[in-house]
Amino acid sequence: MSSSSFDFDNLFSLCDDINLQNKCDQYFILHDNIMEEIMPSLSQIDQYQLQTLSNNNSIQKSQRLNLECRVCGASARGYNFDQITCESCKAFFRRNALRDMSQLKCRYYGHCVITIGTRRQCGYCRLKKCFDIKMRKDWIRTDEEKKTRYLRRLTKEQKKTNDQQSLITLPINLQKKKHLMLTSKNREFVVKPIYKMSHFGCNHILHDADRILLNNINNAYQLVINKNDYSYIYKYTSSTSLLQFMNDDIIMYESLINFFKLIPEFKQLDIHDQIILIKSNFINIIHLHHTIIHNFQDCSNLGKRISEWIGKDFHDQMLRTRQYFYRFMNYPLLLKLTLIVFIFSVNLSASYDDNQFYEYKNQKILYEFQNFYTTILWRYLNYLFDEKQAIQAMEIIVLQILRYQLLVVTLENYLRQNPDCHKFHSLIQSIFGLT
Repeated sequence: MSSSSFDFDNLFSLCDDINLQNKCDQYFILHDNIMEEIMPSLSQIDQYQLQTLSNNNSIQKSQRLNLECRVCGASARGYNFDQITCESCKAFFRRNALRDMSQLKCRYYGHCVITIGTRRQCGYCRLKKCFDIKMRKDWIRTDEEKKTRYLRRLTKEQKKTNDQQSLITLPINLQKKKHLMLTSKNREFVVKPIYKMSHFGCNHILHDADRILLNNINNAYQLVINKNDYSYIYKYTSSTSLLQFMNDDIIMYESLINFFKLIPEFKQLDIHDQIILIKSNFINIIHLHHTIIHNFQDCSNLGKRISEWIGKDFHDQMLRTRQYFYRFMNYPLLLKLTLIVFIFSVNLSASYDDNQFYEYKNQKILYEFQNFYTTILWRYLNYLFDEKQAIQAMEIIVLQILRYQLLVVTLENYLRQNPDCHKFHSLIQSIFGLT
C-alpha cells in the first residue's frame, strides 16, 4: 500500500487475502446452523447413546460379550463417546480429553503400543489413540454442566411435588382451576430462569454456541497475525526516529483492520460506518493489539525510544496502563474480545474535542452488535472467574481503555507538532486526524 495515496474505501471493499477470507468464512458460520449441523445438543447425545444401547441389546449375548475396546483391547460392553471402549478407557477419556495435550509427555516419542497391560504407563499415547479412533470430546459434560443439569431437574421435581401436595387440600372444583394456574406458573418458572442464566452467564458455564464463537474469533485473529513479522520493534537503536517507528507500525494497524474485516457483524456494516468506527476507535485499542502480539512482554528498547521521542512521563503512564492488562496474560482471548467490543463504540470519548462525534448511517445496529459482544465478554469473564473477580476484570478493562484515550490526546498533540508529520503513512495520518 502506497503511503502517498490512501483510500479507506479500497481498504474495506476488498479482502487482502482471498484464501484468508475463505478460511474465516468457514469459521464464521451462523451459530444456529452450527448447533444444528455439527454440534448435537445434549439431549440428542443422550438419545443417540440410548439408541446405540438399544441396538446393542438386539445383538445376541454371545456377540455382545465379544466386544473389544478399540483403545486397549480389553472387554467392552458398548459405545462410549461414539466408539466401543471399556469402562477404564471411558473414564480415562472423560478425565483427560479436555486437557491440553502439551501437558502430557511420552518418554518414547509417541509410539507406545496401548494394551490392557500398558494402558496406564503412558497417558499421552493412550489419549492420542482415543482421538485417533475419533472418540468425541464434545460429548463430555463438565462438572458444572452436570451440577446445573441436576439442580434444574431437582428444582423442577421439588416444585412439582409441592404443587401436587397443595392440590390435596383443595376441593375438586378448585383443583381444576388451580391446575390451570400451576401450568402457567410452571412455564414461567422453567423458561425465565434458564433464559437469564444463559443470557448473563452467571452460572460459570459457556454454552456450545459461545465456545464455537470464541474459537472462531481466536482462529480469525491467528490467521491474520501469522501473515506478518512483528520483530521490527526489537531492532531499534538510539538513531531510530519516531517517523520510522510510526511507518513501521503500519503493520499493526493493517493487521487489526484485517481482523475486524473478518468479524461477520463488522462486515455487515455500511463502508461509511466501518471507516468512522476505525477513525474514532482505533487509536484507543491499538495498544491492546500490541500487547497481545508481543505476548504481554515489555520492550525496553522501544520504551527508551518513546521516552526520548515524547517524554518519560508519557512512556511511564503508557507502561503502567498496559501492565494492568498483564494480569490477563493467561487469557489473551479476553483482549481479543475486548478489541471487538470497543470497535463498535459510538462516540465513546474521554478527549477534549467535541468535533470528534460522528454521524453514523445505522447507529442502532452498532449498539446491538456491541451489546452482543459485551454479553459474550461477560459470559467468558464469569466462566474464567467468580462473579466478584469478573466485575473487577470488567472495571479494569473499561477504565484502562479510558486511560488510553487520555494518553492518546498527548500523543496526537505531539504528532501534530512533529515537523515530519506529513511524512507519516497516510493511514496513520487519517487515523490520528493529521490530514
